[in-house]
Amino acid sequence: MALNWKALAPHRPLDPGEPGYISPPSGYAERLARLLATGASTILVGGPVGVGKSTELARLAALLQGSRVACLVQLDRRENIRQLTPDQLLLRVAGKLVALAIGSLGLQVSPSLAAPLMKAGVLSEKFSSGVESGPISFTASPVALVRAAIGEISRRSTQGRIALLLDGLEKLPQSPQSYEVLASLGQFDDAVDIVAVVPWFVAFGVAEDSLPPGSRFIPLPAPAVDGPAGAAGQQFLFDILAGRLGLPSESFDPAAITGTLGGAERAPLVNAVTERRNLLLAAAKWSGGLPRTFLQLMADAAQYAQIRRGDEWPDERDLADAVADQKDSFRRMLLPGDSAALQRYDGTDGREMELDRKIRLLARGVLLERQLATGYLMDIHPLVRPLLGDGTGA
Repeated sequence: MALNWKALAPHRPLDPGEPGYISPPSGYAERLARLLATGASTILVGGPVGVGKSTELARLAALLQGSRVACLVQLDRRENIRQLTPDQLLLRVAGKLVALAIGSLGLQVSPSLAAPLMKAGVLSEKFSSGVESGPISFTASPVALVRAAIGEISRRSTQGRIALLLDGLEKLPQSPQSYEVLASLGQFDDAVDIVAVVPWFVAFGVAEDSLPPGSRFIPLPAPAVDGPAGAAGQQFLFDILAGRLGLPSESFDPAAITGTLGGAERAPLVNAVTERRNLLLAAAKWSGGLPRTFLQLMADAAQYAQIRRGDEWPDERDLADAVADQKDSFRRMLLPGDSAALQRYDGTDGREMELDRKIRLLARGVLLERQLATGYLMDIHPLVRPLLGDGTGA
């Protein structure tokens, strides 16, 4: 079977219910579902680019379907997040919630709710069949519309309680308008659970006054992929790769090669699988545990293999070139003073690092926050570490 390396699609998160989901070692989505079940009502999700936040939010939507009206709102697919206003956020949430109620739950909604949303362009005319007949009794503001949507759907659904899962807000710039957008999360009533992916600056209290009371920031950690604790993280990445390539999960395990093959026939196959596994181990360690980076390294290495030799599987040289490309991408992210700051605070909890610098480096994945039994430590991304102090950094 020819391998379709384009299927890796490193930048494409999985949608709710889509086959191929692999749970990270942290069991992140399941953890959030338990927190909501035990009373948490506003959870703020953070983490570096490519760690899997969108995929985990989609997984959470699937987990909550039995107990909540779980509404995943992928804001960055519909709005320019850098210019997002509170009214745009509220209208988009109301439109998505009504579309879910009509399209997936088979509910009817009032014309006073549906008509303004259609006029605003956040609810398609194709949902007209789910709108009750009758006059439009009022013209509502975005706040009134989203509250009306929550009220109607809470009353008419069998689940009763609504969970709004908001993806894309991590792209908000640090600005007064962004604080207003975050403050709009407090416009939802007590019948709603909120799980929102937010920018890193939220983690450090920058927008604390704008957030709903009782909000909890829970970062999605990149799994360990090195040392004794790295085996689970390595297997997690291997399983993602196997799933996207359409291969059995044991494809990269030499110990799984059994059957009727004799020793002479089995040895070359074991050697080939061992070489592939060693290549994946190297890619996993270079990735820092970030699924997107791991998939990108393998996709780029496979492209080098095809260009050079017409092979469908990369070798060490191909991976080395893919690693060099990613290092160069990281090098371009570094600003004056970053190299010294990274080296100074590597292995610490980072509390003394200049806040703006820390937020920027964490958001871009240059700096990773590792969760240990004793707390959180700052860890320089493996692709960045070789750049420091060699004249190519900042």
